[in-house]
Amino acid sequence: MSLADRVEAVRDHGPRRWGVALVGAIIGVALATTHWLGFLVGGALVAVPQRTIPRGVVAGTAFGVVVWGAFLVTLVLDGTAAAYVGMGQVFYLSVAIPVVAAFLGSLVRAFG
Repeated sequence: MSLADRVEAVRDHGPRRWGVALVGAIIGVALATTHWLGFLVGGALVAVPQRTIPRGVVAGTAFGVVVWGAFLVTLVLDGTAAAYVGMGQVFYLSVAIPVVAAFLGSLVRAFG
């Protein structure tokens, strides 16, 4: 059984598809805690098991948004969110990097 056949088998089985996407998200978050390329990898790993290309792109982009949202929650709990939002360009860049990188990673779904 080739890799393409295995990926198609995962895409056709709902619970397995979500399990693989969850494992991909966990790997992506683990990598993103050490380097920004983790967002790219996480977006790709979440997108590949999705049935269609648009679903893959949405899932990958959602990965970036959720991870950034979790980061924002940690800042809110720490009491530093207001200062973070007030940093201007740094704030905008820190929003764009995870979302755009995860989106670009999710485009790998179009090739597989």
